[in-house]
Amino acid sequence: MAVKIAAQLTRANREFNGLDRIEEQLIAQPRGTRYALIAYDIKRVSDEVTEGVKIPTAEIIHIEPVDGERAEQVRQMLAEQYEDRTGKSLEGDPTLFDVAPGDGQDDEQGGVPEASGDELLARRAERQAAGLPAFSDGGDPL
Repeated sequence: MAVKIAAQLTRANREFNGLDRIEEQLIAQPRGTRYALIAYDIKRVSDEVTEGVKIPTAEIIHIEPVDGERAEQVRQMLAEQYEDRTGKSLEGDPTLFDVAPGDGQDDEQGGVPEASGDELLARRAERQAAGLPAFSDGGDPL
């Protein structure tokens, strides 16, 4: 089963788009996970006859960003709800350089996790200090 998500806070309901308040922050620092409180309605339920399923579309109707201690509270609630639903722990927010669970690179399967971003940058700095190119002959970033 799948649930689609729609969000279009138009001029008519602009007062419910709390992201407008932090527009400059979003432009200045577009990367990073942020937290918000949302309200949603069900916009429609599509009847996919050939597949024999009904697919609801949830529409975000109100969003208010949170930061500081409130963001930590929302993050914690999100992690708890996720664990209740899936039985899995988030154990902190993943980053670009984290090794994803189940990717076959854990110690039990004899693999070695990929280098972290800090490790890649350190190796690159070592290569540059030695007068070597930032990339190896094989095209691997170092």
